[in-house]
Order: sequence, then C-alpha cells, then structure tokens
Amino acid sequence: MSLPLSEILAGGVLSLGAPVVIGGASAVGRARVRWVHSSEVLEIAPLLSGGELLLTGGAALLALKPAAQVEYVWSLASRRVAALAVETAGTGRHLPAELVAAADEAGLPLVELRQVVPFVEVAEAVNRRIVSGQVNALQIADRLSQDLTERIASSGAQLSPLVALIAETLGVFVRVVDTRGSLLAVAGPEPMEGAHGPETELAVGGIGVARLELIGGPAADVELLETVIARVRSIVALALAQQHRPSLARLAEDELLRLIGAGGGGDRLVELCQAAGIGPEQPVVMAVVRRPAEGSADIEQRARQALPSARLIVDGAWVDMLIPLPAPSHHAERELLLGELRQAVSRAGLTGALGPTAATIRQAAFSLAEARVTWRLGRSSKWTDAIHDASDFLVERTAERSLPRGVVDAIVEEALGELIRLDQRNGGELVRTLDVWIASGCNATESAEILFLERQSLHKRLRRIFGAIGGDPRGRGKLGGLAFAAKLVRGNAQLREDLRP
Repeated sequence: MSLPLSEILAGGVLSLGAPVVIGGASAVGRARVRWVHSSEVLEIAPLLSGGELLLTGGAALLALKPAAQVEYVWSLASRRVAALAVETAGTGRHLPAELVAAADEAGLPLVELRQVVPFVEVAEAVNRRIVSGQVNALQIADRLSQDLTERIASSGAQLSPLVALIAETLGVFVRVVDTRGSLLAVAGPEPMEGAHGPETELAVGGIGVARLELIGGPAADVELLETVIARVRSIVALALAQQHRPSLARLAEDELLRLIGAGGGGDRLVELCQAAGIGPEQPVVMAVVRRPAEGSADIEQRARQALPSARLIVDGAWVDMLIPLPAPSHHAERELLLGELRQAVSRAGLTGALGPTAATIRQAAFSLAEARVTWRLGRSSKWTDAIHDASDFLVERTAERSLPRGVVDAIVEEALGELIRLDQRNGGELVRTLDVWIASGCNATESAEILFLERQSLHKRLRRIFGAIGGDPRGRGKLGGLAFAAKLVRGNAQLREDLRP
C-alpha cells in the first residue's frame, strides 16, 4: 500500500517541517509513498526499491560539487524514489539551483524542510499508516475470499454471482473476458471513459483462457484492488472451469497462438494447427491491433464480428489474430479482410497492422513479427490507416533487417540529398509529397487529396521537387530509385527527425 505524497506534505508530522516543493513539482500529484526512509548515505540509491520518501539532513549532499549533486538526484530518480526531502532549517542556506534544475528534469519531487522536524517521528507516523493500509487491504481480500467460498458452497460455482459479489463489495466494475474478447460475466457500475484497473489471467488446466478485470472510478484504491485480485483469482478461475471449460479445439487454438507469439515452430505447431481445425499447409496471415492502455474487450469483439474465421488472443498490449486464407485465391481474400479489419478498427479509434501472407503455419511467427514492425513503421510515418499493410512497407522492413545505416544514408543522399536539405530549410514536406505522388502512380489529383492540398499547391511543390532531383523523373527510369529512397526515409527514424521543421 502507499499514500499520496501530496497528502503527506499537507498534514501530519511532516507539516511541522514547513515543507516547500522547490523542484519536480509536476510529479507531486502522481507520486505515491510506499515507505519513509532517512539516510545521509550518498550511495543509497542501489538499496532502494522505489516509492520511498527519502529524508536527509543535507550536510553531506550540499558538500558535494554541483555535478555530483545532479548525479545523486538522477540516481534516486532511476530507482523511482517518490520524493527527496532535505532539511535546511538552521543552516541559512537554500538548495542550489543545479539541484533544483536536476529534480525538475528528472521528475523527482524535491522538498525543502525549512523547520526542524524529527525524522524518526515522521517515519513512524507515515509508515504506521502505510502498514495499517496494507493490513486493511489484506483483511478485505480475506473476507471477500471467504464470502466467495461460502457462495460457492451454498449456491454452486456460478461465475456471474461471484462477479456480482466482488463488484458489490468493492464498488467497482468487474468483468471476465475470454482470450477471444467474449464477455463471460459482468457486474458493477459502468466505468467512466478512460478508467482502468488491475487485471489478471484466469487459468483452466494450466492454460490461460480468460482475464478478470477490476475497474474503479477516479477515487478507487488501485493498490487495494491489486491485493484483492491476487487473492480471488483462483476462486473465480474455479467457477470459470465449471461453467466455461473450453473445448480441446479452443485450447489448441490458444496454445497455437501463444506458440506463434513466442516465435515457435516445428512439429508442435503443425499438431496444434490440426487440432484447431486449420490445415497445416493452408496459407495464413497474422494481424495485430494495439490495445489501449486501460484495456478493452470492445476491439476484440469488433474484430471477431468483422472476421469470424479469425483466431484471437490477447498478448499484453496486443490483440494477435491468426486468419486462414483459401489457398487458390488468397491474394483477393487478403485484400478483402484488410478492408474489413480497417473498418472495424477505425471505428474503435485504434491502430494495427496486417503482416505478410505466410504460405503455411510454419511461417506464421514471421508474419506476426513483421506485422508488429509494420505497426511501428506505420505509426511513425504520417500515413493515417487504421490498419497498416505490411506490403506497403516492404522496402522499409527489408532495409531495417538487411541494410546497415551507412548504406541507407548513402542511398538516400545519392537520390534525395538536395531535396532533404531543401525540406530541412523550409519544412515543406517535399519528401513525403514525392513519396505520395509516386505511390499514387504520379496521379496529381489523388496525391492532392491524400495530402489535403489544392491541385495548384501540389504542382508548385512538384516543381520545387523536380528542381531538386534533376527534373521530372517520369519516362527516365528514375521513379523506382526515387521511390526506394523515399521509403528508406519513411522507415528511418533519424532521417524523419531530421526533416522536422
């Protein structure tokens, strides 16, 4: 358990020290104190584990040279220390500007104690409250566990009543969602948009088949929820096993997707593929969708509705999808599912990527890895697709795997060096304009629509581009090389940074 730093500063024993936040003030609102510790040791950082309010008399710290003081601040910030409080009472000194600036930059709240306050009393008072909160959370978790067990004994292992009891006891929104995004049970007040809370995997037979989520409002005690969810997950999993035991085919699908996500292959992959009802020699394609930070079952449900044949699993921040394709006409089918997936994901305001087609299940891990690379490249570029297509980033993906940075720089300089420097001086997005124009088949109308330009403005840009690359490239065999170089720029983070106005 922890306490808000702002609460500790505002009242209690520490307030007797007349604390003033003079550095890292922007971090005070979100800082939480897990423990109070006092020390004059300057090499204390490796002994800390994060969340500490560190109290120091400051004599040893202020005797250091400014560079060493800055290093001390950064050492504490790297250990995620909640705050540093330095007592200056009676010294007639204030903390040096270098120390304050370092705290601002590191996001470490720096507190000056301008009155004498007994550190031992501060530590005892605050730590007692923290321990009391921990004990209270454990008591709540134990009582709830007992209530859930009694409910099972009296009414059977029914999932929905257990979820309702958790929601009623904690006053939070509770849901159980399987790995495909299907809602198995839900109870409690609907959460506000953006609300989130802890979640945990529910396993049946040693295999994770669902997750339990506790979502509270702005005032919810997240650490209490984390304590509770750790205690009750096994009980909820027991009820889940009684009511929603997955079929062998379903277990095989989940294990298949986990194996693909881990980069696995071999005969085990083929066995799981057959058990899941997918032909081991059938073409497949992997897709990924990035989940929002607070988690959401909505995108999983949308994807299942858009692509009924897809197998889905939640893997951390990703929703991974395995989509079988009909062997003879998989190119047309891939384009169709790309459009359906883009429509489903764009409605949810999210992004994702479709990997290259894998000839068989043995290449599925490569398709998945390339889908995630494509998502990263697509997000860092200025293309606005909800789902980025790996085939649109073939050059960038190949260059990232195969071409040293020096070779990329040389190719770009040869083809686009003068144009890039023109962009750097004027910030005119000329390289992107050239990329879009070539990708559209040199179609000015389509390019203007993509770039949100009037045709006249586009033609002005094209004249500047042609002047920098030695003339109109059409009919001179130069379009391929220019397109290749433009895509290298699109796939190179440093080159894109250089082009920012």
